[in-house]
Amino acid sequence: MRETPLKEIAQQLGLDSDSDLQVAGYQIDSKKVRPGDLFFALNGEKVDGQSFLGEVAERGASGAVVRKGCPAVAGLTLLELEDVREALTLLAKWSMEKHPVQILGVTGSVGKTMTKEFAATLLEGKYKVGKSPASFNSKITFPLNLLNRTGEEDLLVLEMGMSEAGEIEKLTRIAAPDIAIVTKIALAHAMNFPEGLADIARAKAEIFSKFEKTRKAILDLELMEYPEIIASIRAEKITFSITDRSADYYLSFTDGQFRIDERGVRAHHFDLPFKESHLLHNFTAAVAAARQLGMQWEEIERQIPKLSLPEMRFEQFEVGGIRWINDAYNANPTSMQAALENLPAVSEGGKKIAVLGSMKELGSFCEEAHVQVGRLAQKHVDFLLCLGEETRPLCAAFGEAKKPFEHFSDREALKERLEEIMRPGDVVLIKGSRSMQLEKIAESLHAATLS
Repeated sequence: MRETPLKEIAQQLGLDSDSDLQVAGYQIDSKKVRPGDLFFALNGEKVDGQSFLGEVAERGASGAVVRKGCPAVAGLTLLELEDVREALTLLAKWSMEKHPVQILGVTGSVGKTMTKEFAATLLEGKYKVGKSPASFNSKITFPLNLLNRTGEEDLLVLEMGMSEAGEIEKLTRIAAPDIAIVTKIALAHAMNFPEGLADIARAKAEIFSKFEKTRKAILDLELMEYPEIIASIRAEKITFSITDRSADYYLSFTDGQFRIDERGVRAHHFDLPFKESHLLHNFTAAVAAARQLGMQWEEIERQIPKLSLPEMRFEQFEVGGIRWINDAYNANPTSMQAALENLPAVSEGGKKIAVLGSMKELGSFCEEAHVQVGRLAQKHVDFLLCLGEETRPLCAAFGEAKKPFEHFSDREALKERLEEIMRPGDVVLIKGSRSMQLEKIAESLHAATLS
């Protein structure tokens, strides 16, 4: 964002300030504060941002938004309010009103970040694009990203996430999309959605709640299975699929090339740097968005060599003759299925090893979801290592196929066992919910192999 006088920010929050300082950026992490930044001292479950105000002052911040009654800090202007988080939201909304820009919003249970990255890369062939960094899609990181934009973008590609109903609608109050994509619906955060997929789909459809602004809805064709929800979307509906030709954008593999048919008309052939089904699904959604935003096929094609995968999303690399699939960013039943079904072939004599962690926040769906993953893994995996109490049913289901499996409660013990059984020519998949931190297994073993 452009530099903004601190006194002007204070005014937007209903406060008085005579400070002549300029605010250059916005932070919620004290370690990331740079000279001129405004720090939001959020009070979290584990830490209180006000405990780091001394560090923030030393780093040269212009000021900090704090709770009323916060003790003064030498060299730091404090803006005192009842609710620091609400201040973050209010300022983000103000910044969007001050510097409006066209917005492409992306939500869904799986594939949000991938679709956001693909769409941003394609659209950079025509527009000056800003995008959500990493997975900045929550009620805290979403407004923070908006405050830190340059203000010179033609288009923003924004990821919008949720863990409970109502959260996406609140994000649209800050920055409602002009066009919105909904990727696949899956049992993510299902503990908060007792009706399962229909409940989750309804909550994701909140991205269209500002019908006076959101004019186009780009939808996974499978969402048409929820007619009540579809009927509530007033925007023009554009569908995409890699399995059903009736979609407005349908990707297929024909004569050695990928082809996208646009509304039933053979449109364009592509050479793509990947072939995994879930990546193709996300790519098709991104192409649909690019076309709806006026890109020509030739402009899209020029951007394809620039496509890349975000970290820990089916990230592939080889070390010591072992091919690693680091898909450890998060997990739910649908993303587990995609990872297992798209495992690459092993070298002669090699085996496929899956290191799977618990899928969290599934509530009443937890046991059955893990059982289903275990039975699917029978078809695609030779050796299974599991971490976490929730994976015991997964292991039992996998064991029905009389294939070897082992269960662990300790990540370090699992890592040691993996090191014992893996050999050059093997493929190793690492996947589990974020809290399992399975990527640390791959990181430590890679370091040991390279040393």
